[in-house]
Amino acid sequence: MRYSKFTIALLCFFVSNSFAIELITTTETQAVNEIKQEFDIDNLLISVNNRLSEHQQNEYDYKLLLTNIKNEKENYNKAILELPNAILKDNNASNYFKQIETLVKNIDSLEKQSVSDEIKNKENYQEILKQYDIINSKRLQKIEQLSSLKKKIVNRIITELSSAENVKSIDLESSMTCSKFQSINDCLKDTEKYTVKNTINSDPFLSDKSVLLSYKVIDASMNMNGELHYKVNMTFKPSYNNKIESMLNDKLGLKSTVVTLTSNVDADWYVDGAKVGTGKKVSSEVTLGKHGIVASYKTMKKSTVETIETLESNLVFNYLFDDIDNQSALK
Repeated sequence: MRYSKFTIALLCFFVSNSFAIELITTTETQAVNEIKQEFDIDNLLISVNNRLSEHQQNEYDYKLLLTNIKNEKENYNKAILELPNAILKDNNASNYFKQIETLVKNIDSLEKQSVSDEIKNKENYQEILKQYDIINSKRLQKIEQLSSLKKKIVNRIITELSSAENVKSIDLESSMTCSKFQSINDCLKDTEKYTVKNTINSDPFLSDKSVLLSYKVIDASMNMNGELHYKVNMTFKPSYNNKIESMLNDKLGLKSTVVTLTSNVDADWYVDGAKVGTGKKVSSEVTLGKHGIVASYKTMKKSTVETIETLESNLVFNYLFDDIDNQSALK
């Protein structure tokens, strides 16, 4: 009677031998760094972030100006309505007419300023967009050059993997618990498929397409409690696969991820000049690399240049605005 009960208890030792293929060579790493340095956008992002923050302040001031114009026009209309009564009550109505004249001049001056500010704000914003276009162009050029380099890396890896002498040898030392009624051979046979699959899943150069060339038990012992300790050697013919592709994209920054932007107020959020939302919590998809982030709330601004180097789904950037109550009271 044969029992097949077993549990993997511990993976103690795992090493690969006789395999010299590198995911990215020293020369390729140097080429990556040179491309990133050539298309570095730190200073550009800092500068344009500051300009965008100033623009948001100007837009806020422009809205206040329009409110002032509206209030002055309401005051003018009230003054015109009260004009007959003022003339009857005051023998010298010239002072009242001077007040109306002052209102007219104020309205005219404010309206001229609003027209001028509107034009300046639009022109300034177009200049800001041009700066972001330059940044995005540099980012695109960097991606194109990194993608071109990636093709060369992939071709090099495939060529090396195709070589007959490139065989991946893996030594594995592990422990597991078997049924006390099983023999060592039976327990080892039950775990062979799992061991091979787990090895393939944990190695970037192995996949379901990789050929298992040999599987040898080097040593095995089991105590009276059914605890088996064993050492095996496996050899594979590795192959290019999606894991290598994914790791290369990570190394070269050719992937995108989602970042979460949070604040203690309902801020307006901008990433690389484009508004991505309003609220206390906003999510935005970005490529790996450097990005300019601006949080705007009334007259207050927060801006940073962030380097996104990870695909973690819980990447959060928090922008806190102080003295909210005092700022609100001032408005």
